[in-house]
Amino acid sequence: MPSTDYLTQLATYNSKHGITATFSEMKKTARRMQKLDDERGPVDIEAFFLLHSDPTGEEATDNVMAERAAQNATNAARRVAA
Repeated sequence: MPSTDYLTQLATYNSKHGITATFSEMKKTARRMQKLDDERGPVDIEAFFLLHSDPTGEEATDNVMAERAAQNATNAARRVAA
């Protein structure tokens, strides 16, 4: 089974997205990607650099922010009435 050349893919990704990185940084990242490949299977370059998304956490944050907005509106109405 041939090994994937993550260093070349990474260099292409960086140039396409205007990311500046030293050769050493790219080499370290490529090694990390190769290690993941060995453990789990092929690594998708785009998915590797996506920020983590947690729908449950995002919903919780939305709920807290909605509660705060309602509380702020109540407090503002109380101050205006006084």
